Amino acid sequence: MSRRPLWLITGANGFLGRNAGVWLSERAHVVGTARHADQHPAFTQILQLDITDPRATTRVIRGVRPDVILNTAAIASHELCESDPTLAHRVNVEGAQNLAQSAAEIGARLIQVSTDAVFEGGTGGYLPDDSANPFSVYGRTKLLGEMAVLDAHPGAMVARTNFFGWSPSGTRSILEFFVNALTSGTPVDGFTDYIVSSIYAQDLMQVLWDLNERSVAGVVHAVARDAISKFAFGQLVAAVWDENPAMISAAVSTGTAGEVSRTRDLSLATEATAALLGYELPSQAEGVRQAFADRLALRQLVSDSH
Repeated sequence: MSRRPLWLITGANGFLGRNAGVWLSERAHVVGTARHADQHPAFTQILQLDITDPRATTRVIRGVRPDVILNTAAIASHELCESDPTLAHRVNVEGAQNLAQSAAEIGARLIQVSTDAVFEGGTGGYLPDDSANPFSVYGRTKLLGEMAVLDAHPGAMVARTNFFGWSPSGTRSILEFFVNALTSGTPVDGFTDYIVSSIYAQDLMQVLWDLNERSVAGVVHAVARDAISKFAFGQLVAAVWDENPAMISAAVSTGTAGEVSRTRDLSLATEATAALLGYELPSQAEGVRQAFADRLALRQLVSDSH
């Protein structure tokens, strides 16, 4: 019987970090790190770590000696990145670089979670080797983070993604936005001019696991195989949850003062990833249906901190 690998997940108390811990807990030994070391049953332990501190990062990585590091830690809010670009750079660039250097030192695999926002969003259907042109501080810092990671650890994998699912707070995901509105009878807008290829977080973990098993390095696109607008996504959620689709109105995202306009087509092409995997990536409809099936058990597992 083969040894279960040891995965270290940064940002363990965040949206993707928590989902990763839950998914991996049946397949690997899982240690997490977070700025605040709140424990969770999916993790063997969660260690306190600020990845912007290079010495602390090296000390933790040397101590744990993981086989794989999954970096989900990030300043992901577009608005926070715009208002505090220094913080965004420290976490999204310097923190990622610290992890890459430490991973390379001990010979660990590193999966750097990146974003579709490294592209401008003018055309959509972006290929991994298309020229990146970020439209925001968030996108620029994540792109610089990609470059820093691959420079420090050429064997690392950079996974550009966009995902939905169940979050610890119950309010972090576009899925939760629509589910919460529909089930409470609250009318909401769905943007018709913001298009992405968002993947269900648990499906994303299967993709990352399989790519890692194949020792894939460099930039990959880990998203759903199709591209739809946020309005269409909301209509899809309404259909799967058997709620009234009229509660979601078609709208255009113009952005307001202090915000970044979401008028973009940030969809990513997945043909190259499918060729690496040997199977087609799931659709957004398949992901929403799986999220519906998981809604009772997984919501509890993701949110449970005892």
